[in-house]
Amino acid sequence: MNPGIGNDTQQFDRHLHELHAAALDQVSPATLARLRAARHGLEQSPKRGHGWRWAAATAFSAVLAVAIGVRFLPGTAPTAMTPAPLAAGAGAGAEGEYPDSLSTLDENPDLYLWLASSEAEPLAME
Repeated sequence: MNPGIGNDTQQFDRHLHELHAAALDQVSPATLARLRAARHGLEQSPKRGHGWRWAAATAFSAVLAVAIGVRFLPGTAPTAMTPAPLAAGAGAGAEGEYPDSLSTLDENPDLYLWLASSEAEPLAME
């Protein structure tokens, strides 16, 4: 008899209960004894002395997270070497060639602020 799932769920549930009862009748007494012993073994209190493992794992995870997080904090990254001033990097002969432009760049920091702004990007792309 195979009732199928259909719309009659009560008949389907009854059939499944009958199949389950038949399966339980076929389980050997040795297997039932082992299952019963395992169930009673789980009801006993857990062994003590394993808490330090959880504490050590938690502490290790916390230290690892802090070590990784410190690398991403602002201001803790190693500072790059600052480039030499433009006038000093141009060499001895460059001071005579472009004296006005170098002094203008040194005296006007607004140019650097403008270069860093969002307005300068579209002009650079043209």
